[in-house]
Amino acid sequence: MTDTSPVERRALRKAARRLAPLVLLLYTAGYLDRVNLGTAALTMNADLGISTAAFGFATGIFSAGYIALQIPGNLALNKLGPQRWLGLLTIAWGVVAMLTSLVQGERSLVIVRIALGAVEAGLLPGMFMYLTIWFPPRMRGRITAIVCLPFYAILGTPLSAYIIQYADGMGGLAGWRWMFLLEGAPTIVIGLFLLRFLTDSPATADWLSAEEKAALLRVTAAQQSGERTGEKPTTGARDILERLRDLRLVTLSMAVGLLWVGFAAITAFLPLIVAGFAEHTHTRLSLVQTGLLSGLVYVPAALVALAWVSSSDRRDERVKHVVWGALLAAAGTVLAVNAPNLWLTLLGTVLLTSGIYAALFLVWQIPVAHLSGPVALSVGIAMTTTLGNVGSFLAPYIVGWLRDSTGNFDSGLYFIAVSLVACAVVTVAGNRIRVNPAHSRPLAKNPLTKTH
Repeated sequence: MTDTSPVERRALRKAARRLAPLVLLLYTAGYLDRVNLGTAALTMNADLGISTAAFGFATGIFSAGYIALQIPGNLALNKLGPQRWLGLLTIAWGVVAMLTSLVQGERSLVIVRIALGAVEAGLLPGMFMYLTIWFPPRMRGRITAIVCLPFYAILGTPLSAYIIQYADGMGGLAGWRWMFLLEGAPTIVIGLFLLRFLTDSPATADWLSAEEKAALLRVTAAQQSGERTGEKPTTGARDILERLRDLRLVTLSMAVGLLWVGFAAITAFLPLIVAGFAEHTHTRLSLVQTGLLSGLVYVPAALVALAWVSSSDRRDERVKHVVWGALLAAAGTVLAVNAPNLWLTLLGTVLLTSGIYAALFLVWQIPVAHLSGPVALSVGIAMTTTLGNVGSFLAPYIVGWLRDSTGNFDSGLYFIAVSLVACAVVTVAGNRIRVNPAHSRPLAKNPLTKTH
């Protein structure tokens, strides 16, 4: 039953106002400490003698630790609670991000990227799981878009470029080393902030009235069904194998991976791509100008994505919105490659980024839409983001290798376009697979919504 009472609407507004800024901070910290490597590459690669392919490998290898620990990480969230788990993870990756300032070459860069991926493994699946605890399916598109706004790129990329350009040589350190130090430290503060203010579930929210708690627990009960007060979730190999036998889940998770090929490549290489296009069109850009243009690309992308997911939520439709978002991104990629000047190239990049973000906020919801119960959701979401990270692992290396082989990013961008078209096709095909009733039953109970 869907409660549309004033109490529910008031409770959802309270939850969104309190929790959305905290989750946005979490997401921004995680992705800034992940993607500022692309801005560092403007000078770091030359300083350390790293080729574009080697840089792409170091960028993609982040996903190795991420993939290995995603499912255990999401199950740990069920056991420890989001407040402790996400807060401690944020502090840990802030420390590792600062250690990136010490790298001396390709090998040490690869090691620190694997470590960063390992400590961030619980971020995205944990965040998505957290949203299912607080918000009903009809709101998740908009909430996901809000908490995933790319401030890490809009503000972070120009800030990173500014630090690299103007802190260079301070204390005898290169500007890119200062960037990792100055952008990693605030992440530790954000982790401490989350430990204090993040709330595990509606049942433990002292800022909600009893009536509001009941309304939120009721509206999210469809996916948290079968709970008994105080019961701990248990999981084993059977639970994971149950998800692996779910053909619809696995196929649609592959679509997530294909979309993340474009997402990972853009977040890793956008500053280098902008600098390369500027050089190709005989336009001189400073580090700060390159950072500003790279960040500005995300502003219309964020606006398009917000409008897109609002349309998806209003119509209660996901598949077509994901498909058209992926195809828009593919079309933008082709335009960027073939544009005769820098400004049309940037327009193509805007369309590419807009389409990816419009689909990215929605695509994770399609594979797990038929799942219920905390362990089924935890494993399903973690599987979805794991296959997404397979795309994140492969894309930067392939794009970097193609750049070294051809001397430009054109072939790498065509590779992205093909992956985005494949994402649209697999999304349509996977959605036509019938759901096996055995795969939609809850596999365990959820301790995060206990009522005492």
